[in-house]
Amino acid sequence: MVSSTTPKLDKPGAGLPFYEWAVANYILVPIRLKTTSLTKALSEFESETKEIEAAVRELSTTQLSEQRLIPRLTGLEDSSRFWSVAMALEHLVIVNSRAVQLVKALSRGISPPGKGSTADVKPGEVDASTIVSKFLANSKNYVDVVNKLNLDAHPHVTFEHPWFGKMNAKQWVLFAAPHMGIHRRQINQIIRRL
Repeated sequence: MVSSTTPKLDKPGAGLPFYEWAVANYILVPIRLKTTSLTKALSEFESETKEIEAAVRELSTTQLSEQRLIPRLTGLEDSSRFWSVAMALEHLVIVNSRAVQLVKALSRGISPPGKGSTADVKPGEVDASTIVSKFLANSKNYVDVVNKLNLDAHPHVTFEHPWFGKMNAKQWVLFAAPHMGIHRRQINQIIRRL
């Protein structure tokens, strides 16, 4: 459900403020990639899924669909500030579905052409009546598939993240839980405004 007064925000794909991108790119992401095990990353991914489920499970279809303007959060593009909970969940389904296909390819030594784009993973029309179950099934599938892959098989085969450069299969997986955390915080901000 879109408000009659849609706010003017940056276009999808505009990115993060420079200082925020620089801190993430040169400090936070490298530390994460060097200090986080695959086991810990998947455990964090499952924890984020459970926290999101707990936050949204009692919401009605109407509440899931209501867009709210929230303050810009660290790691969140300006264009994503006027979403509904259903839109945030759909974004996670899109990203995690694509990530599964990407890490499968990278773990087999195949680097897909092109590079990632944040504009390409923005949600469209969302069926709020099924989005929670769709999100939960998608998250379970992500963990199930990743657990079966040899993510270290081709460490030099990479795909370019739109903000953080070339990453291999394992690095993409290590990055998934923090991405979920950003959108969990977004969802919590939306819920506070319902």
